[in-house]
Amino acid sequence: MSDFSNITVTSHDDGKVSLLIGNQAISERYDVHLDAGIIDELKVLEDGKSLKLFDQFIFSHTDLNFEHSYSYATVILKTETEYQLHRNFVYKITAETQAPVEHVITNQGQPMTTEDVQLFINKQVQMSLEKYTDLNYAY
Repeated sequence: MSDFSNITVTSHDDGKVSLLIGNQAISERYDVHLDAGIIDELKVLEDGKSLKLFDQFIFSHTDLNFEHSYSYATVILKTETEYQLHRNFVYKITAETQAPVEHVITNQGQPMTTEDVQLFINKQVQMSLEKYTDLNYAY
C-alpha cells in the first residue's frame, strides 16, 4: 500500500498547498498551488487509479458530425508503492448523439515528448486542410 513517503506537501498562508512528487514539481514553469483537499483525495485514491489535476486545452477541430479536441493533462497515479506524476497528450472525440470518448495518445507506448506533440498537431492541421477542408466553400 502506498503512502505519502514520496510526496512533499508545502502549506501556504492562503490555505492552499504545493506538492512535490518524488522531488519533482507538478509544474516547473509555474508555482502551482492546489486546494488542501487534494491531500484527502490522494489518500483515498485506489492503486492503479489516477487523479487528474490539470487539463490544458491545446486545439480542436470539427469535421462532419464529430468534434476532435486535444489537451495536455497532468495526473497523479497511485501505485502499490508510490505516487507518480504523469503528463499525457489526450484526444477526445465527441459525436452529437454519444458520450465523448477520450484516450491518451502515445508514441509507440511511450509518453509524447514536446516535439512529438508539436509534430502530431502540425500533421493533424495539415491533414484537416488537405482532406477535410475546401477553402472555396463552407459546408
